[in-house]
Amino acid sequence: MQDDTDGASPNGQPGSKSETKGQPPPDLFVPLDEQLANVWRWNDDRNWGLSAAELDAIDLTPRRYADPLVVDLIAVYLDDVLLADGQGQLDGVRRTCHELWDIASAQQPKSWFWDWVRDRYDPRPKPVRLLPGIIHWPGVRRMTVDLGAHWVPGEHIRPSNIRGPGSAHAEILAAAAHFPRWARAMDGVSVPYIWLSGYQVTHPEESTHLRLPGLAWVEYRQTLSFTVDRIDRAHSGWASPIV
Repeated sequence: MQDDTDGASPNGQPGSKSETKGQPPPDLFVPLDEQLANVWRWNDDRNWGLSAAELDAIDLTPRRYADPLVVDLIAVYLDDVLLADGQGQLDGVRRTCHELWDIASAQQPKSWFWDWVRDRYDPRPKPVRLLPGIIHWPGVRRMTVDLGAHWVPGEHIRPSNIRGPGSAHAEILAAAAHFPRWARAMDGVSVPYIWLSGYQVTHPEESTHLRLPGLAWVEYRQTLSFTVDRIDRAHSGWASPIV
């Protein structure tokens, strides 16, 4: 994200009041049965501890939506886990964020995270928590997510004006993990950049209530960027997905 409020996109294009929504490219999303296969594989590879009964109970009946950016996805919400070497407990919110970003970023040519300096030397779970009013219920669920919610091309939107209990969080990272083509299609014109408005950023702690993460594809760098910004800064080309 930018350090000013002129609405410039991550790809360097200024916002314009004359913009209209473009048509998203085809084949951005994969069907639910393919998503379920992903979750089975990730669960086994990463020792998430999701039960076979939970996974088998997911409804895979396809649905169609008029808006091409409304999608059904299989989201995971991981439980707390004890850290190695007696270092305490990792809460499920941070564990879920860390795991899904790890999967999503591995599917892109390059990735960048705002905490990358620390992570280069000492990989650790991402410093996030849920917005007050959102509850973390561990498990795996089919969710309907509007990945274009609150997006009005050319209009500058402040996250502080639109976030609330229905704001998406882990669901967006699940989308990036299941749908790498969707992440690469973000251009702010046909597919918006994404605020993860259901999260707050906890580092530094004193500004937790003022900051939120965002997800953007930076075309000229071929990089999926997990950024952070202030909730009172206005930008054009961004959506705040809801569930």
